[in-house]
Amino acid sequence: MKHPIFIDLDDVISETTRTYPALVTREFGIDATYEEIAHFDLSHSFGLTRAQLEHLFHVVHQEEVLMGFSPVPGVRETLTTWQTAGYPLHVVTGRPPKTREVSLAWLTRENIPFDRFDICDKYGRHDPSQGSFLTLDKIKGRPYTLAVEDSLSMATFLGEAMQVPTFLYNRPWNQTDTPCPTYTRCVSWRDIDRKADLS
Repeated sequence: MKHPIFIDLDDVISETTRTYPALVTREFGIDATYEEIAHFDLSHSFGLTRAQLEHLFHVVHQEEVLMGFSPVPGVRETLTTWQTAGYPLHVVTGRPPKTREVSLAWLTRENIPFDRFDICDKYGRHDPSQGSFLTLDKIKGRPYTLAVEDSLSMATFLGEAMQVPTFLYNRPWNQTDTPCPTYTRCVSWRDIDRKADLS
């Protein structure tokens, strides 16, 4: 049996962060653009205080916001191809545990193929009182054929600690690195599919 494929949700399957500048403007009156999101830490990218950042995360994880996202172009077609080829698709997201049901509803509504959905505390942010989630140690024990991420820290973890071939989806916030042999940069799902070469 083929090993599963690890796929992040936000900014890999779902166009999530493109919605943030409008929300920042609406909530705080701060003008921002998607291209200016140069840091994974949004407080740096938008010049937010800790309280403002916490409020932003509260807003973006509301059901009406999460259900308003669009799929990343090409994701549905590529994942369908991989699933048809016999690779189980594991969506592994760093979203808070309380977003599980709405995230599953969005994946179903958008006809995104997947075989398993996991919430993982990728960045040490999750509150156990909000529901169950996986730790990085739990993920580390799993074999994956490959992984697709937009986070530099997770791409490095997958590539170095887990020795998983990892494809980093090019985004403004993951440009501040030196070339790394543990992951491959890609600019689109077509590019990922071509470089992964799972056919």
